Amino acid sequence: MSILKLLTQKQSLLIIGVNAVVSILISLIVGLVLIRPNRVAATPAPTRVAAATTPGAAAASPTKGPIIHVVVSGDTISGLALKYDVSEEDIIAANNLANPNFLTLGTELIIPVGGLAQVTPTWTPQPTPTETPIPFEPPSVSQTATALAEQGVTVTGLPTQPAGGGDVLVEITEIIEPGNADRELVVITNKGKQVVDMKGWTLSDGKGNIYTFPSFRLYAGGNVMVNTRLGQDGSPSANQLYWGKLTAIWTAGRTATLKDTTEKVIATFTLK
Repeated sequence: MSILKLLTQKQSLLIIGVNAVVSILISLIVGLVLIRPNRVAATPAPTRVAAATTPGAAAASPTKGPIIHVVVSGDTISGLALKYDVSEEDIIAANNLANPNFLTLGTELIIPVGGLAQVTPTWTPQPTPTETPIPFEPPSVSQTATALAEQGVTVTGLPTQPAGGGDVLVEITEIIEPGNADRELVVITNKGKQVVDMKGWTLSDGKGNIYTFPSFRLYAGGNVMVNTRLGQDGSPSANQLYWGKLTAIWTAGRTATLKDTTEKVIATFTLK
């Protein structure tokens, strides 16, 4: 009986020991399972995002700075200045524009939003214009006097000295393809040193045909082309305007007269 009793006591101790070990192992496993998520959550990765939203970083947000604008039909320097709230002078200076009245379709312009100080000039300067620039690619409708001469087309007439004083020196330099309603146009050039606001100016032929200029700024050294035919102002280039006539206006002996808003004669041009 004593031997059985001893064995029973040993078995009980063994069972108790095994249970204790199993309990400890279960406790360790449960502890690891519960503690691991806390450790993962305690080291979140996106903490740097909060640092990026500090006041200093917000000031560096790209809401201001140079913008690239691709020229489309109808774009003008004054229109782009209004659209992006930038001065016309800053746009001209940022792009080194020799003739701001002529914008070629597809050209990438730097818009210095926030001021010129933030602009890094990486563009290629445009070539310097000639003494008598005709700043548009020869389209099928409007051609330069040189191109027309090569085709046997005669451009007649001589410009008079421009009337008016100060630095406002605007001339009617030529009339291209007179008598052809689809192709004739009047070329007006600013030979002075200041920008001329031509809004409200008139161009007439002395026979009752009068064209009134819309809001248009003629920059120093720039040209504006007044086409006789129907068309959309600013197309295909910013310096193209349209009278909206269905028949030709200019014939031999007719005089083109340019007047400002005070009816003062600025320049005349008589076809021979």
